[in-house]
Amino acid sequence: MYIPIADSALSVIIAFVIFILFSLGAILVLWVAMPFSVFGVKGLLRKIVEEQERTNRLLAEFIEAGRGKESRPPAEKDEEEPGVTKARE
Repeated sequence: MYIPIADSALSVIIAFVIFILFSLGAILVLWVAMPFSVFGVKGLLRKIVEEQERTNRLLAEFIEAGRGKESRPPAEKDEEEPGVTKARE
């Protein structure tokens, strides 16, 4: 006697078992690979932080160097030609 429901239930169970096995395999691969990626990124993050600190030092030096200088006065608007500015003499 042929029962189509039994065959379809069996195929669903087999498909579910295969899905679980593939999922566990992917999780296992990721579990093994994750520490290597974390430690690999750690060095790169350290380099980025060092460069950022260097940039901050350079910007601080640039600001300090600019504080002693006199700033240029703002440009005047030319009354004859709107939208055109000229530098003060």
